[in-house]
Amino acid sequence: MSARVKRWSIAVLTGAIVAAGAAAFAQETIKIGAFGPLTGDAAANGQSMKEAIDLLVDEVNAAGGVLGKKVQVMYGDDAGKPEQAVSLVKSFITRDQVVAVVGSVSSPASIAAMQVTWQEKVPHITVSATAARMTLQGNPWIFRSAVPDTKLAGDLAEFVHHKFSNVKHVAAINVNDDFGRGGVTAFSNGGKSLGMEVVVDEKYNRGDVDFTAQLTKIRGANPDALLNWSRYTDGALVEKQIKQMGMKLPTFGGDGWATPKFVELGGDAVEGVYYATHFSPATSANIPEGRKLIEKVRAKYHKDPDYVHSEAYDAMRVVLDAIQRTGSLDRQKIRDAMAATDLPGTRGRIRFDKNGDPTFATHIVQIVNGKEVDAREGK
Repeated sequence: MSARVKRWSIAVLTGAIVAAGAAAFAQETIKIGAFGPLTGDAAANGQSMKEAIDLLVDEVNAAGGVLGKKVQVMYGDDAGKPEQAVSLVKSFITRDQVVAVVGSVSSPASIAAMQVTWQEKVPHITVSATAARMTLQGNPWIFRSAVPDTKLAGDLAEFVHHKFSNVKHVAAINVNDDFGRGGVTAFSNGGKSLGMEVVVDEKYNRGDVDFTAQLTKIRGANPDALLNWSRYTDGALVEKQIKQMGMKLPTFGGDGWATPKFVELGGDAVEGVYYATHFSPATSANIPEGRKLIEKVRAKYHKDPDYVHSEAYDAMRVVLDAIQRTGSLDRQKIRDAMAATDLPGTRGRIRFDKNGDPTFATHIVQIVNGKEVDAREGK
């Protein structure tokens, strides 16, 4: 009898050994690092990321895990700070030995962290970072769940052109980082061929609370519309100050507004604004996986999902699907499988182009009576 058969026979005869062996196997886990702003002015986005990942991982583990192993997510709070993101990802890789990394929410933190995953050859998919340059650096290890701002803002420009044909001159105010600059540049580039021009571009630093100087210049330019490319905290403050100054313009924003916190903070000052987003319950009637996510989030968290829930859920699905298809925890094989992803997602079919960007349509919503509605309906 071989040694292997002997070991198996002994295990069958001694229940204690079987139980011990099962316990040891159960402790084997697939470790994945996930990081985002769990504190700071984008904490609502980070919380949505964590809620969605927890929801999916709990489902997967309850069904037996992946490759017979439980999935363990190592969370880190980058507070929206690039240097903190770098430190977290280094720790994920060296201390935790993760097979893949998910995050962050912001472009600056994601771009900083991807330098580490690129150097260490670790598969990395961001959640809601939209800065176009992130996936244009020849890094084969980076993917993103969000469409880049070139598409998001470009599609918004097209929407503005068709919905508001009289808009020719647009004023912009934006946070002075990759996210803000990228959004305004993409909108400007998309609008040029449609006869729209960004006539004034006012910037502010993250954390600023007084935008009077920028808004005074914008009012002086007498624009037809306003583009406010900000995250939800800053964006709500800007909209409040616009209302206080008596400025009445069609106002458009980006995915940084797509959280209930934006309406909570902005109140009646954000009523009627439009913004581009990646996902909304109001625009997901014809997306089966999107409807399922809405039902799951409502059941577990007693609220509607926002776009970060959708992006984080899809991002983690991409990683787990790749591991399952490869049958391996080899990082190179997981990366290659991620590049070949083709599965139904909460925003449509998940596929990546040669740069690692997904190929989804942009959703446009309007705030009406404090709720998102599909702005494309009736167009």
